[in-house]
Amino acid sequence: MRLNLLFLFIIIFLTYGTTSGQEMNYKLSTDSLVNFHASNKRIYTTQRIQERPRIDGKLDDICWKQEGYWDGEFIQQQPVQGRTPSQKTMINILYDEDNLYVAIKCYDSEPDKISPILGRRDDFTSGDVAGIALDTYYDKTTAFEFNLTAAGQKIDLVHLGAYQWDTNWDAVWEGKVHIGDSLWTAEMRIPFSQLRFSEKEEQVWGMHVWRWIDRLDEESQWKLIPVDAPAMVYIFGELHGIRDIKQKRRAEIMPFVAARHFSGGLKSERFGYGIDGKIGISSNFTIDFTVLPDFGQVEADPSELNLTSYEVFYDEKRPFFLEGNSILDYSAGSDMLFYSRRIGHAPSYTPSAGAHEDILMPAGTTILNALKLTGKNSKGLSMGIINSMTSREFAEISDGNNIRKELVEPFTNYFIGRVKQDLNNSNTIIGGILTSTTRSIGSENLRFLPETAHTAGFDLLHNWHDRKYFVELKSFYSNLQGSTEAISALQTSNRHLFQRVDAEHLEFDPNRTMLDGWGGLLRGGKQSGKFRINASLSWRSPGVDLNDLGYLRDADLISQRINLRYQVNQPKGIVRNYYITLEERNDWSFGGENLNTNLNLHGYLKFSNLWSVHLDAVRNLGKTDTRQLRGGPSLRIDPFSIGEIFLQTNSASKLFFGLGADKKWVDDQLGGSIDYTLHIQWKISNRFNLTLRNYYEKLTDNNQYITRRALNNETRYLTGKLQRKTAYSVIRAEFFATPELSFQLYGSPYASVGKFVRINKVNQSLSIDPDLRYQPLTILSGSDGRLFIDESNNGMADYSIPVPDFNFREWRSNFVLRWEYKAGSTLYLVWTQNRSSYESIYEPKLFKSFESIPKIKAENAFMLKFSYWFTL
Repeated sequence: MRLNLLFLFIIIFLTYGTTSGQEMNYKLSTDSLVNFHASNKRIYTTQRIQERPRIDGKLDDICWKQEGYWDGEFIQQQPVQGRTPSQKTMINILYDEDNLYVAIKCYDSEPDKISPILGRRDDFTSGDVAGIALDTYYDKTTAFEFNLTAAGQKIDLVHLGAYQWDTNWDAVWEGKVHIGDSLWTAEMRIPFSQLRFSEKEEQVWGMHVWRWIDRLDEESQWKLIPVDAPAMVYIFGELHGIRDIKQKRRAEIMPFVAARHFSGGLKSERFGYGIDGKIGISSNFTIDFTVLPDFGQVEADPSELNLTSYEVFYDEKRPFFLEGNSILDYSAGSDMLFYSRRIGHAPSYTPSAGAHEDILMPAGTTILNALKLTGKNSKGLSMGIINSMTSREFAEISDGNNIRKELVEPFTNYFIGRVKQDLNNSNTIIGGILTSTTRSIGSENLRFLPETAHTAGFDLLHNWHDRKYFVELKSFYSNLQGSTEAISALQTSNRHLFQRVDAEHLEFDPNRTMLDGWGGLLRGGKQSGKFRINASLSWRSPGVDLNDLGYLRDADLISQRINLRYQVNQPKGIVRNYYITLEERNDWSFGGENLNTNLNLHGYLKFSNLWSVHLDAVRNLGKTDTRQLRGGPSLRIDPFSIGEIFLQTNSASKLFFGLGADKKWVDDQLGGSIDYTLHIQWKISNRFNLTLRNYYEKLTDNNQYITRRALNNETRYLTGKLQRKTAYSVIRAEFFATPELSFQLYGSPYASVGKFVRINKVNQSLSIDPDLRYQPLTILSGSDGRLFIDESNNGMADYSIPVPDFNFREWRSNFVLRWEYKAGSTLYLVWTQNRSSYESIYEPKLFKSFESIPKIKAENAFMLKFSYWFTL
């Protein structure tokens, strides 16, 4: 019955929301001038040339003076949309058999205030910017964008729809700038081989040209895209005139060699080689491949001491998996069916060693190869496929004389297939996904891993009324098979906890060899205008599991959210713009347990001096945590409130500050926290940037899980009152000799110390009264890293536990010299150093823990990587 109502709801929306015609009649703004400019159909007609311009940014070639035409009449988008910009901008676009040429003149009445700041590629915070976006599919949803900063750094990306884009896409193109007496100019050569388009006699592409003036926080556009528009690409202007260009079925090859030196116990090869490449099987679809890839130049993950039952999520940073990943994306809230960090992860098994043995573990799983097909055809069909194989991995165990090997990761094949079809002028998109993980177990010690894991999903997105309203459905099913040991491990993992003692809707079955389940997300709302609303309902059945190739935070969850937003973008007085959001959330388990009720009020205010402030107020009405006791009974977490403020100065200034404070109050006054954040960015010169991000937290948690113990055939669940202090810094120093040659230093010291001032046994886990919920335990003494517990209060130890106090310290850093000596070809010199130590002792002085980091034994890795890009 519920499913029938759901599909009836979707059909009503689809029927009511059909949008016909291609003409733009924008009327979502309350400003008639904004509606006029957004509805105005702008067309630029380019011309073919015979003699190519020299790409140097000076625009002194004959073609720019005698061919094509210079077009202007840009419109201000912010701060006052629909009005004339403070500075004039002109464009000229030409083409030949192989390339599109773009010239942009950015006039400035105060040329000494032009901001030519060098930064990393794809960094939008690096001063003044100008660029062009091309909807080459003309699907009004996706586009390729090419930008240049006033310092000459490249920014390229792919538009994915409603203000979503992929900056990990790096095309091979040329771009230079020149700063003159009254303007700065940008000149680009964009090869057609880097674009994807249909085979037609004459191309009609969507086009968007824009300019950003950093000191004024001002954006002007050739065709206005209002600030309150629900998406961008469907409002683009048009580029006409490109005729008789051949399909570019290119082949790009980038072989590389890498030499490494390791110290400190890391296990890896000292010399490596491999190949990355692209093959254009049509101008619409591209095959990317990599053989024995090397990602040694990738920045280290941030440090974190995780005391929760949830897996830490780390962002993907490897270029092969980042580029084009937008087509393969299938996210439902914070969960995703494809999480590329699963490919090449650290080994799943850690062997035990004797008292006098050392273990040498692989840092990750070797990726033997990976193949990726991505693209979109003229009919609106998008497709993405990845297949990757990873090798068996062995740990080396040595007693000083002999070395033995033990298998720690099996040979594995990963497959992902994703399709999407645009309908109804791209206002409706339907799609599906399949993923598969297949392992060749081959060893008894790895039987805890599933042999196969498959997922399938179906999704639908529909927009109507000029995309003012939308509805979206995502659903998925998972099936895992393996030994009884593997499926038992899944059932009892922190994601599922089928063994929970108070969950009548769950049942642990040690004889199962298969686990399956399903989940989904239904959301919709109004996504433009001053007032916006978004509501969603998501669900994860107890047996669903995505974590062999995806990311699932927890199963057995039903979550409902409503988000209200009021947004004003029109400057008035000292206020430039502001918004207020109110979010309400409720969570339940599939057994009907009310897990969480939360309210969050957030406000943002930006002033005319470009300072801004964020304000947050959170009220949690109480939680029932089904996972805190790791399979034990559900535990009540008392209601709490949070207040936060974050203030930042003008980010265009040479010296930029951001500082904030966040305080948490727990109703029973037995817990709480305060944390402080300080960001500093110092643009020492246009070539040298220094960034420092500092964080400090002082926390008291009355519900921290410790362990469980058995006594008199009963299980005791032990928690404690934890007093914890954490501090870390992230330091970046970047020097750019040219846009292509940079020196980058990343360093992050991290320290966290914790002391349990009381250890409790959980009695009445759901009691409102903390004194009934917890029974304090008597500690007799401690020795050899253990505490002896007298639960019976008879002066005798009933059991012992490891000392739960901790002193965790870590340092992660890397230094990278990057030189793109030729477009697409790069030389890397990398030095990575890691230091890490965990001790079961409490260090009362946090900064003393910081000071001892240099005394920890370091793991160093040095790498020289040389790659060369060429086409066939």
